[in-house]
Amino acid sequence: MTAATQRRRRGRGVPAAAASLLAVLLTAACAATAGGGTTPAAPHRSAHPTAGLIDTQAADPIRIRVPSIGIDAPVDPLTVDAKGVLPAPTSFHRAGWWRAGPEPGERGAAVIVGHVDSYRGPAVFFRLPTMRTAAKILVDRADGSTVVFAEQRIERRPKDAFPTDSVYGRTADAQLRLITCGGRFDQVQRRYLDDVIVFARRIR
Repeated sequence: MTAATQRRRRGRGVPAAAASLLAVLLTAACAATAGGGTTPAAPHRSAHPTAGLIDTQAADPIRIRVPSIGIDAPVDPLTVDAKGVLPAPTSFHRAGWWRAGPEPGERGAAVIVGHVDSYRGPAVFFRLPTMRTAAKILVDRADGSTVVFAEQRIERRPKDAFPTDSVYGRTADAQLRLITCGGRFDQVQRRYLDDVIVFARRIR
């Protein structure tokens, strides 16, 4: 069994018990001085037949581009640690892809996260809240292909009320979620109180 096959089997069958332990996304992911926050992990996914704009097996994402708001950044895979926590991207100017989920372009909701700022200033997803409806999101993949999504909506939710089902729930097509921190910065807790979530669907 190849490493890629092992990873895919792990990513497609996340047991409910394991999912409840995963504190996925944005742990310290919003500022150098911010604790960020955690969001629940994806629920169990099962395989579905593919049709239309869906790749049965897509290459890993390596870059994300949103021309309308000036995002053009490398994407690194993120893997949960022994405690079930997905670490934030190590760079404020690189995004991170939840490796256990779908590759962008496959059926389901692929998830890419990034910092909003740092002690030095704006970070990779600083302009994410300004994205307009239908804005194009391009994800370049390791095999040289590019998959294109269009933004459907943006939501801002409190970190303690993260919309797990709508972010990670099963989908009939290939979708994408972009996540960063937002809302008010709590000086006492040293973290942003909300998450900003972009919901997008594949268009080509």
